[in-house]
Amino acid sequence: LILVFTAYAFVDNANVAAGLYVVDHMFFALAIAIKTYFQKIADPADIASTAGVSFTINHIAAVIIPAVFGIIWITSPSLVFLIGAAFAGCSLILSQNVPSIPSRGNEVVLGRVA
Repeated sequence: LILVFTAYAFVDNANVAAGLYVVDHMFFALAIAIKTYFQKIADPADIASTAGVSFTINHIAAVIIPAVFGIIWITSPSLVFLIGAAFAGCSLILSQNVPSIPSRGNEVVLGRVA
């Protein structure tokens, strides 16, 4: 995804941009992994309330980030995609903290609370 966003920043060809869009949406489909991970580590009694908080946080990000990026777009459309690539890079780094076999009590690799 980092490469896709970086390519978006510099692409001049509509066909290449369309191809990047398809690849981008293929990665977006992987968002279901978040729900699967959550179901493996969450106490069933906490799923509804935690999902509500998660939905609220995602909604706030979905409103604020496009507004801020719209302002950035006025100055530099390429910068929007480079920042998106940086977000993807941060996400990649943070994903390394997910254990290969997540479960209750084994939610993270680093930062476990005893």
